[in-house]
Formats: sequence, structure tokens, C-alpha cells
Amino acid sequence: MKTLSRFLIKSSFIGAIILSATLSSFSQNEPLGPLMSVTEFTIKPGHDLQFQEGVKAWKECYIAANGEWTWRIWQRQQGDGNVYVLVSDMQNWAEMDKEDPVGKNCATIAINLINPHIEKSTNHITRLLPALSIASPTEDALISVSFFELTQSHGYLFLPTIREVTASITKAEGAARGYWYNWLTMGPESPNYHYVIPFENFAEMDMIRDGVWDLYEKEHGKEKREALQAEFRLSLKNTWVYQYKLNVEMSRRTR
Repeated sequence: MKTLSRFLIKSSFIGAIILSATLSSFSQNEPLGPLMSVTEFTIKPGHDLQFQEGVKAWKECYIAANGEWTWRIWQRQQGDGNVYVLVSDMQNWAEMDKEDPVGKNCATIAINLINPHIEKSTNHITRLLPALSIASPTEDALISVSFFELTQSHGYLFLPTIREVTASITKAEGAARGYWYNWLTMGPESPNYHYVIPFENFAEMDMIRDGVWDLYEKEHGKEKREALQAEFRLSLKNTWVYQYKLNVEMSRRTR
């Protein structure tokens, strides 16, 4: 698989991975979206500039050697530590079997100029849910990402509620508001789903829009809203939200 993360993640961080039980929640009629590799790096305190320069040096080496792989690097804006997220897309699992000789040729740069500045890292695979998402990829450089960890007892209620609410949003506004992803591999602290809402800039986040539950109530009434909200809350064990800003200089969005 053509991925810089291969040369950045220590073996201790890519050990046992379990498949998510939420796969059974999907309708057999829904199309499968592309896979997305998500690698999160926590940078050592005081090493941010060195890490950035190391990634830029690897990118320069890779592009100069006509490498084909593309990726995005987002910096988390809140939370503990200094966190970057390396994201790349795959059409299917078979892409993980492919070798990238160009990436291997630039591996020493990652080993010498990037790895020393990483405190810890994790890698997981997610899949886009196209039936619930905006049709085209975002070009925006700011995203708000909501994470959802489900209960074992009632997690099965989550996706049906999302389908219903998304249908109301699409009917009222003509399209979905964001991108839903299912986590196919998970660790003890991983979510089951995450939801991405793109923004052009932080100022756009000040715009007031109708709440998604309000849109659902306008179509279906208060009683159905309260019933669906109750199921949604029952399905959740935990939820959290971060904003991420794209680092354009460290990314390669297109060839």
C-alpha cells in the first residue's frame, strides 16, 4: 500500500486489530464507499517544527521520484497534545497488497527526520458511507469531526436513526451536510463511526443553521422526533468532537 505511515509507525502500534461488529448494520442494497487509512501521530513537545520539516522533505523526495500516492495531513486544533492525522484513500483492501518502491527509496528520510519526533502513533481503516454523505469530496481546509462510540446492547439502533435524520436533511436542503465513516478496525479507545462537516474557514462556523433534529421534527412531528432521539441516545456510549485544519504544505491532495 502506498503509504508514508508504513515508515512512520513502529511495529508496536500496528499489532492486533479487530474487525468492527457494526459491519452487520449495513443494508445489502447500499453501495460500498472507498476505504480510508487514518494514522494519528502525537508529536513530542517542542518537536513540531522538526516533524513538519521532515514530512516536507519526504514529500519532496517522493514527488521528485514520480511517486503516485496522494494523502492529506490534518492538524487537530483542540485536545491533549499536538496531534496530526495522515489520511489516504483506497478503493479496496487489495490496494494494501501493493508495493511502493518510490516510498521505500525515501524511507530513510522518514526514519531519520520524522520518526524521532513522534511520541506515539495509531493506524486504523474506515469506510465512507456514500448513501449518507455529500456526493463529492470536500476541497475545504477545515473540518469538524464528531466521533461516536456505541453501546454493545443498543448500538444497532445508531445507524437507522442516522439514516432517518439524513433523509430529512437531504429532503429539506437538497443534500447531506457531511460525510459519515464506519470504523472497520478498532482499538479499545476507538469510535465506531465518525462524521465530518467541512468548512471554508472558522468564520463559517459562526453561521446559524437549522438543527438536524428540528428539520426532522418539521417533517415528522414532535412525537416521532422524541422517539428517534431516545433511540439515538440509547445507542451511544460516548461521543466527542474536534476540529482539524489541513496542512497544505505537508499534504499532496492530487498528483
